[in-house]
Amino acid sequence: MYYGQVNDRYQSSRPARRIVIISGDNTRTYTFSPVVLFGGLALALLLSFGFLGATGYLVFRDDLFTLVRTRNADMQIAYEDRIARLRSEIDKISSRQILDQVAMDDKVERLLSAQAGIADRQKAVAALIDKAESIGLIGAPGKQSMADPETTGSLATAYATADGNRAAAISRQFDALTGPAEPLVPARTADGKPDFKAIAHNLIEIDAEQAKAVEAIATAANRRVDQAVATIADLGLNVDLPAAKTADDSAVGGPFIPIGGDALALSEAMDDAGKAFDRLSEVKSAVTRLPVARPLPGSEMTSNYGSRRDPFLGSLAFHAGIDFRSPTGTDVRPTAPGVITNAGWAGGYGNMVEVDHGGGLVTRYGHLSRITCAVGDKVTTGTVIGEVGSTGRSTGPHLHYETRVNGNPINPVIYIDAGAKLARLLG
Repeated sequence: MYYGQVNDRYQSSRPARRIVIISGDNTRTYTFSPVVLFGGLALALLLSFGFLGATGYLVFRDDLFTLVRTRNADMQIAYEDRIARLRSEIDKISSRQILDQVAMDDKVERLLSAQAGIADRQKAVAALIDKAESIGLIGAPGKQSMADPETTGSLATAYATADGNRAAAISRQFDALTGPAEPLVPARTADGKPDFKAIAHNLIEIDAEQAKAVEAIATAANRRVDQAVATIADLGLNVDLPAAKTADDSAVGGPFIPIGGDALALSEAMDDAGKAFDRLSEVKSAVTRLPVARPLPGSEMTSNYGSRRDPFLGSLAFHAGIDFRSPTGTDVRPTAPGVITNAGWAGGYGNMVEVDHGGGLVTRYGHLSRITCAVGDKVTTGTVIGEVGSTGRSTGPHLHYETRVNGNPINPVIYIDAGAKLARLLG
C-alpha cells in the first residue's frame, strides 16, 4: 500500500492532499482538501474530549445515578399506585354490579312471589264466582243472568243498585277473572330495563279489580239474604241471622298510614263474601224447614182457599185449604220436615195426616186413601205419609192441603208463592 502527496497545478497555492491505497492490483485514490481533513480531525478530537469529559463528570457525580434510581423508583411506585387504584375501581364496579344483580334478583323474586299470590287469590275468586253462578247469584260470563230481575238477583242489578250503574264493567271483570290467567309481561323503561314500579302497580290493579268483583258478589249475596228474610217475615215468621257487615264511620279516626297494595282489601272482600254466603246458607237451611213447597208438584189446583160454594149443599162456605186433583194412590209427602201429630180418620177430612213443623206451624193432608205413617214419626220432605184418595167429604180423588199457624188456617198459596220466590232468590 502506498500513501503519497502530489501537487496539482490547477489548484490554488494551498495544495490538496491525496491518499492512494494500493491493494494488489487494485488502486484507490482519495483526495481531500486540507480544510476538510483538519476539520474532521478537529471534530474527532472534540467528540473525544466531550466523551472523556462526560465520562469524568459522571464518574465524579455519583449522585446522578442515585437521582435516576430514585426517580425510577418513584415512577414505579406511582405506576403501582395507579394500578392499585384501577384495581380498586374495578372491584367497586364489580361489587356494585353484584349488588345491583342481587337487588334485581330480589325484586324479581318478590314480583314472582306476588304474582304467585295473585294466581292463588284468582283461583279463590274464580271458585267464589263459580259458587255464585251455581246458585244463580250472577250469570255466567258473557251470558245474561236467568234470575228474576225483580229480585235483583243478578250481580249487575245488585251492583248497580249498590254503587252506581257499573254492571258492564263488572261483567268484563268476571270475563277476565274466569278466563285463563295471563303470564306476567314485564314493563320496561325507556332504556329497556324492567320497570319494577309499573309491574308492581299492575299487580296491585289486579288485586283491586278482584276485590271489586268479590265486593259485588258479597253485596248481591247480602241483598238476596235480606230479600229472603223479608219474604219470610211476610209470612209472620222470623229467621235469626247475623247482620251483614256495614261500614260505620261515625266514631273513628287516626293518622293515615297507607298499607300499600290491595291484597288486604281483597282478603277483607273475600271474608265479607264468605260471611254473606254463610248467611245465604243459613237462610236456605231455614227455608227448607218451612212448608213453602207445592204438595203435589205438577198437579192441578181445583179449589182455592177462602169462601166458595159448597159442592154438596150449594151454599157459600169457608174452605180452609186448597185442593189438588190427582189419581188415587199417588204418593203424598210433607212440604217440610216435622213430627206426625195426627194420623187417622178426621170427619169431613176422611183419612187425614197432620205434621207439626215447629213454632206453631202445621200442615194437614186430607181425603187420603191410605195412611203410611203413625203419630210421633219424624218425617222429611222425602217421607211418604199417605196416598191420594177420596175419603170423607169428597167428590173425587184429590188432596186437601192446609197450612195452620197456632191453630188458625192461613192461605197455603201465600206460602207456596213465597217458596217460589225464595227458590229464585236462593237458587
